[in-house]
Amino acid sequence: MATVRSDLDSIVAHMPEVKREVRKVLDASAARVRAVVDAHRHTGDLAGSLDVRTNLVDSTVEISDPAVYAINYGHVARDGSWVPGIHAIEAGL
Repeated sequence: MATVRSDLDSIVAHMPEVKREVRKVLDASAARVRAVVDAHRHTGDLAGSLDVRTNLVDSTVEISDPAVYAINYGHVARDGSWVPGIHAIEAGL
């Protein structure tokens, strides 16, 4: 009878081949996010807050600009009109 090691997920996650593939997928995702952000650049603050992080077993694309939600999903302008979002986060999915 076959058994599965309880730590198999950790073993696989730490394999160099798996880490390379995770990074490759992240780089493609980050490129899509950057393309959307760069196409809608107003001040450059959002693009400057974009960071790609690779940790021990995972990787993330982070946007730390405090206005990221309003910029990404849309917001009401001071004159009351709706400003549509750029949906950069969704481009990375």
